[in-house]
Amino acid sequence: MWGSKEKEEQKSEFQESLLAVMDSMYNFGYRLTYNREDANDLVQEAALRGYRFYHQFEKGTNFKGWILTILRNTFINQYRKKVKEPVKVDYDILENMIGVPETRGFEEEIFGESLQESVDQLPEEMRTAIVLFYVEGLSYKEIAKVMGCPIGTVMSRLHMARQLLKKKLTEVVEHGKGRMS
Repeated sequence: MWGSKEKEEQKSEFQESLLAVMDSMYNFGYRLTYNREDANDLVQEAALRGYRFYHQFEKGTNFKGWILTILRNTFINQYRKKVKEPVKVDYDILENMIGVPETRGFEEEIFGESLQESVDQLPEEMRTAIVLFYVEGLSYKEIAKVMGCPIGTVMSRLHMARQLLKKKLTEVVEHGKGRMS
């Protein structure tokens, strides 16, 4: 049984480690949810689960990879739960959306937005690998642990994602969307 002093030290360690990766958690959560509020909720839930199971964290291993795994698993569990729920429609919002013209013109889109949209359109497993590698800076080994798959699968998903992004962005450039005046 942990003594009071040990619990305080453990709590302090967890808080310091969590604060160091909070931005990464939010960025990854946002990439999974595409919604700021949902990302914040997801980060909060993952932080709570991480705190509750911190005693299982192996000191000396990668805290960031560990907590991002919890975040991803939390997202998957929430997604599965939502899939089972019937679809709910807010008719007020739907009514307001009807008749609102599309304001974003073809020529207004810049290359950065095209890249963001292209990443967002990737299948979830590829998008997750891209975000963890390029945005969060995790190694193949760390990504494999977060995603629960072999390193070769991570490498394959990154390769396929890069190919899809290259194809999509080439189309964007060829159609003039990527030109900046």
